[in-house]
Amino acid sequence: MNTTGKIFLKGEEIPVQGMSWMDHEFGSGQLREYQVGWDWFSIQLENRIELMFYLIRHRDGKADPYSSGTIIFPDGKSEHLLLKEFQIETLGQWKSEKSKAIYPSQWKIKVPRFGIELDLSPTAKDQELVTDASTRVTYWEGSVKVEGKYQANPIKGLGYVELTGYAKPFWKGI
Repeated sequence: MNTTGKIFLKGEEIPVQGMSWMDHEFGSGQLREYQVGWDWFSIQLENRIELMFYLIRHRDGKADPYSSGTIIFPDGKSEHLLLKEFQIETLGQWKSEKSKAIYPSQWKIKVPRFGIELDLSPTAKDQELVTDASTRVTYWEGSVKVEGKYQANPIKGLGYVELTGYAKPFWKGI
């Protein structure tokens, strides 16, 4: 979303403009005791293809079989992606000084059926939110840079990632 506004820093008003991301979550209270959190990815490619993936993680680190994704084409049509139709590989880690949680910090995402192979890397490593005074959940949520290939051609994009359950199981934080 296009965004305009102002921030105040040390009494000085500074006009700002840019792009914003709106995240509206449904159902985080639905996790089972054996599920510790999720890794959620939203990606917008420069060719106007959009992707969303979520992996609900079990205590043993495996993805829940109901984890899935969606691809949205420039004409607005979409297709549901089963877990077996994509791969998400973690390539790096980042350790929080605040919570001591260790988060995934770089990813390779492949959707072979559509010729998609993407590398995601955080625009800033420390995008952790510690919400002890409100929701009492500690999680990593932030923007990522996207580069890779779409049908063997180079492509770039923007993305947003949310990682829950790394500081402690998410369902205990609610």
